[in-house]
Amino acid sequence: MGDVHYIYRHGRKIEVKTLYTGAVPTKKRREQFTLVPVPLMLKLATLSLNARWLAVVLLWKSFQQRGRPFTCADLKEFGIKRYKKSSGLIELEQAGIITVDRARCRSPRIKILI
Repeated sequence: MGDVHYIYRHGRKIEVKTLYTGAVPTKKRREQFTLVPVPLMLKLATLSLNARWLAVVLLWKSFQQRGRPFTCADLKEFGIKRYKKSSGLIELEQAGIITVDRARCRSPRIKILI
């Protein structure tokens, strides 16, 4: 059941048992979500489906970076391939939603304008 040891308090001997209840349950992770502002939704309505999904992912990444410019390296975990990312970035930049700083052989740095 557990270890037994004794402690002394106020001159008396007290038996103490250590109980092992098993592993500590882990906290359940909550689902992550992104809030999209209404002005951005209205601008996204005119864009392609790939650009909309890319905009939501970039908005989430911007929230993680607390609004600072961030690099957009690999988006495979969100189902966005390299060629879709590049065409979507161009489309979002032309719509005035983001600014993109491109450098040779580096991931683009993105700043959300809305």
